[in-house]
Amino acid sequence: MVDERMELLQQVLSSRTFAKSVRLARFLEFICLRTIEGNSRELNEQQIGIHVFARSPAYSASDDSIVRTQARLLRQRLEEYFEHECPTCPVVISIPKGGYVPIFEPRNNAPKAPVPAPGSSTKTDESQVSSSVLGSREQTPADRKHGRRWIYGATAAGGTAVLLGLLAFYFWFGSRNQGPSEALWSSIFNSGRSVVIVPSDDALVLFEELTQAAVPLDEYLSGSYLEKSNLPHAGTTTLTSDWFAAHQYTSSADLNLAMRLSRLPEAGKAKVEARNARVLRIDDLKSNNVILIGGIGANPWVGLFSDRLNFDVNYDWKSSEGYVLNKHPAKGEAPIYRDAISADGTRRSYGVLAFLPGIEDNGQALLFEGTGMAGTEAAADFPFNPISFRSFAQQIGATSGKTPYFEALIETTSIAGNAPEARLVGYRLIKP
Repeated sequence: MVDERMELLQQVLSSRTFAKSVRLARFLEFICLRTIEGNSRELNEQQIGIHVFARSPAYSASDDSIVRTQARLLRQRLEEYFEHECPTCPVVISIPKGGYVPIFEPRNNAPKAPVPAPGSSTKTDESQVSSSVLGSREQTPADRKHGRRWIYGATAAGGTAVLLGLLAFYFWFGSRNQGPSEALWSSIFNSGRSVVIVPSDDALVLFEELTQAAVPLDEYLSGSYLEKSNLPHAGTTTLTSDWFAAHQYTSSADLNLAMRLSRLPEAGKAKVEARNARVLRIDDLKSNNVILIGGIGANPWVGLFSDRLNFDVNYDWKSSEGYVLNKHPAKGEAPIYRDAISADGTRRSYGVLAFLPGIEDNGQALLFEGTGMAGTEAAADFPFNPISFRSFAQQIGATSGKTPYFEALIETTSIAGNAPEARLVGYRLIKP
């Protein structure tokens, strides 16, 4: 049985109200998923800043107001959705002021506004959230496991009438108004081949940070890199080779992207599954269309495509600096683009979105790479931005029915806690 809160979250994220608000949708996804999984106590400003807005673990929430600013906008957007787009929805989502834990509650018991009156304080504990949906029961471990499989994009066989109706509408609407991004999704998600989504391996990133060295793909596949002895400690935890072998992590940003991809109407036309990078094999890439998330340091599989790309995403583990090597700079382009923080506090990162033939020209591959989390998210947001991607599609000669192979370098900047801004730095067409 699919959790009722998950169904409602899916409905809200697929709405017109949130269609053009990628950052707010990602914010809502993160806090709702943590709550549904029983981890609402982890929802604080610091953690949201790190996982949703790509802030460093050392950032100061008191000096950076992005979470508070976006939370205010998110509350307004939720109120707009439930009052105007879905006024008859029996259950509503609200985020009381003073915290970031969402409440799922019956409409007839909900206040007219989703936030308390000024001056009042609202304290929400996990038990309130767990029992707030009409008819919902306490989640069992099996329920949570099923929910995680749904997040990774496994095709839902059942679903409610509301969800099925919503998907039917998107299939109908997409078939009549297919734009550049829809043509891209149709190329990846087609009935002829299965699709494997491969998120980053954050345990590998931690290993590379500790050893200050990259792990080649052959060592990653064989596991021989884990034989390294004398690993340094991380805080009070002793990190051994056995510990790394037993732990597999991926970031919430990657999970959010996998979820966004699996929600696409085009994804319903193909068999879609998520696979941990550590258990993937070369034959999987040859027999399936593949979506790789993360730079080479977090997902070594992207290295198999580096020879076909002009923009080569790398990471210097000794200096803790990400950069993009521009192999053949065009006029006005730099030979290298590095992550940087300017004197005025501007943070600059880079992402690469690449659509190209698969291994040995079998199928298709879509890469979301970045010099860090912010860069990867910029690459992930790009095809979901209807204005930016449509303009880019016109430049590369894409049509409503076909998108040529390409790679695009995207720069993302933010300052003083404001929402990041992204721009296209350059692109290349890739020959089949």
